[in-house]
Amino acid sequence: MINNKEIAKFDLKNVSIDEIEQFISKSILGHSRPTMEIATTFFRARIINDSKEEDLQTVKCIYYPDWSEIDPKQYRFGRCNDKGQNFFYASNYLGTTIKELNPKHNDLVLFGVFEKKHEDIKIPCQFAGIETLKLNSHQNSLIKDYVYANNSDVLTEEFMSSKFKEKILPQNDFQYKLTIAFTNILLKNDNIGGLIYPSVASEFEYANYGIKANYVDHLLYCKSVYMYRIKKSNTEYKLIPEKYGVKIIYNPLINKASIIKWKVNSEEEKERVIKYNIY
Repeated sequence: MINNKEIAKFDLKNVSIDEIEQFISKSILGHSRPTMEIATTFFRARIINDSKEEDLQTVKCIYYPDWSEIDPKQYRFGRCNDKGQNFFYASNYLGTTIKELNPKHNDLVLFGVFEKKHEDIKIPCQFAGIETLKLNSHQNSLIKDYVYANNSDVLTEEFMSSKFKEKILPQNDFQYKLTIAFTNILLKNDNIGGLIYPSVASEFEYANYGIKANYVDHLLYCKSVYMYRIKKSNTEYKLIPEKYGVKIIYNPLINKASIIKWKVNSEEEKERVIKYNIY
């Protein structure tokens, strides 16, 4: 059985993810969890204050970062990904996406909406944070009715959930090594495409999705893109429309190469402000 006392033996700054993964795998041998096939709309966002116009001409600009094209000095750990590992993070609610991004006042933010390529497509996913997700009214009934096989499974899930719910400061990204190790274990099977876990930024009201890059490439496409200027106060985000993709010329072979035809929002459209509470 795995617990904080055992994990405390690791120096997270220096230990490898592989070492943690091996330790956890032995500790939870025989552990069982639910799997669910999902078919939902995904929202992604990124801050583009310093982006050049030529870098925003295809939908690649809102896909997961292709780390092979990025200076290794910029590599960082994510909730589910190792440094330099391509991984797609999204939410099924725009408000959660903006809260997870946590933009500053006056930031320019790019949003992308992703859909499945075909009606019958579903992505097999694992869960982390089952009990929290059970309380989420937006989750599927399968997870709400899930019953653990034994008490050991309950304790393992409680520990895993606690790690996925921790708030990690950017300068302490090495602390993600635990959730990365868990992600590697849960997604080790090639037939599992993603992980669903509670959104810390939305106070666990909604969920985040971490999807393997190859599943995104083969099963999803970017349906629409938008730019918003962020006006942020102590209590809310205001999203002011700036531009939108009036048309996307789809590339049937490489969706990331699909071309965006941008259009500036009219003054009337810019008055259609979207608001989300910060807390």
